Amino acid sequence: MGPPKFDKKNDGKAADKVMLASLRPGDDTGALGYAPADGGTAGRASSMFERVLKDQPEAFIPPVDGDDHAWAATPLPKEAYSESEQTCLANGIYFEARGESEEGQAAVAQVILNRVRNPAYPNSICGVVYQNKNWRNRCQFSFACDGHKDRIRDAGAYAKAEEIAKEATTGEVWIAEVGSATHYHANYVRPRWARAMEKVDKIGRHIFYRTFNGGR
Repeated sequence: MGPPKFDKKNDGKAADKVMLASLRPGDDTGALGYAPADGGTAGRASSMFERVLKDQPEAFIPPVDGDDHAWAATPLPKEAYSESEQTCLANGIYFEARGESEEGQAAVAQVILNRVRNPAYPNSICGVVYQNKNWRNRCQFSFACDGHKDRIRDAGAYAKAEEIAKEATTGEVWIAEVGSATHYHANYVRPRWARAMEKVDKIGRHIFYRTFNGGR
């Protein structure tokens, strides 16, 4: 099966996505604010995406480079592949980025999973997605504490979020430019914390950051 295609500009052109990938472990096929899509990042090299199929490892290890933090090369806990954890990841993708391209949704998933790998955050997907959910409008991902009941109103978009969640968890999708980013925000807000972090990429209306020195 060839690499999936991603619409970069919503103009009918498709570019391959960086897919440094592993096959799924085992044979069982098992931030801030929603932003509408603006079609991705202009000028991103068309060669940026490729799928690399390797012998099936026990767990996916992200192919980080010298600019990424060492903790980013940590395999996810085996519980990350469970139904409950995958539901939390799909919820995060759907409520935070359902209006973004598939690339943009995968980038949000990567940030969530990076936090699971980072020792400064909870070591489960649900723990990361719903961290501080009782702090009204002050939690990690705005949908979790905005006071609105989370309803899935677009079954097709949610199914896509579930698919992307699985691909990001198993390593079928890894965006090298996002790398070990643990933060993002929509381009129509300017949070104070962004000034203290390193900007690594922009995809659609989300801007991605990683911390300095591997910390929070």
